[in-house]
Amino acid sequence: MSGPPSHSTEEARERQILIRAMQRLPRRYRDFFVLHRFAEMPLELIAEHLGIETRVVETRLAAALVRLSRAVDDANGGEASEGS
Repeated sequence: MSGPPSHSTEEARERQILIRAMQRLPRRYRDFFVLHRFAEMPLELIAEHLGIETRVVETRLAAALVRLSRAVDDANGGEASEGS
């Protein structure tokens, strides 16, 4: 028997959920998330690049993470939702 197909299927499903959630993020949040997580830019460099304070980058990145977390929770039937 080969490896468990359900594991790879579940990973693909989760990846698609995350991609859809990222695409639905408002641009003001998505850009910060992508620069930090995928371009691996430090917060300070993002702030410098965009001409804003690091605190703004932190705030928007945190908001992006909250929105993504909620979107993933909703897609999974609200399994880990809090106080909604």
